[in-house]
Amino acid sequence: MENPKGYIIYVKNHEYSVQWANEALASGKALGWNLELYEGVDGRTTSIERHQLQFFRNSKKSLRLMNRPGTLGCFLSQYSLWKKCLQENSTICIFEHDVVFKKTFSIEKTFKDVIKFEGFKPAKPMSVGQWWEGARAYCLKPRGAEKLIKFVKEQGAMPADWCLNSGIVDVIFDKSNKVTFDQKKFSFTKDFK
Repeated sequence: MENPKGYIIYVKNHEYSVQWANEALASGKALGWNLELYEGVDGRTTSIERHQLQFFRNSKKSLRLMNRPGTLGCFLSQYSLWKKCLQENSTICIFEHDVVFKKTFSIEKTFKDVIKFEGFKPAKPMSVGQWWEGARAYCLKPRGAEKLIKFVKEQGAMPADWCLNSGIVDVIFDKSNKVTFDQKKFSFTKDFK
């Protein structure tokens, strides 16, 4: 697979997000990744209704999490990239601002919808299917983007990593340690208030 465009999401009004995104960009470009910064959605300044969506109602925990500005902004940022992937009909990679690139881009496995570069720990399955902690680093094909968007429009929005779910898309893993993240830094979903 050729080196698809990768987008590093940042929130311009967060004091460290731009700095960290630029650090991620530099680490990835130094290893030959095809990257650019992508201005994400600030969950403090919007609502789900403003995006003509609703919340997934089959999980009280999802509702509670999606009412947090960081979780909402993270979801909406990734959702906008899913739409971009589908509209442009091209495979893209999606990264959060706290990623660290460790190896050059390559994908040895073929994948149908999503290949995750990080976040392999299975979470407690939900009614939809199995999901894995973290949506910080993955590659998405248009077919996968179409499935994600369709699910959200029909069933509602839930945290971005919950959407990378075996009941929605075909998810496989690239465990070659190409990408990791810095746990000491700000989290969109935990620290963004």
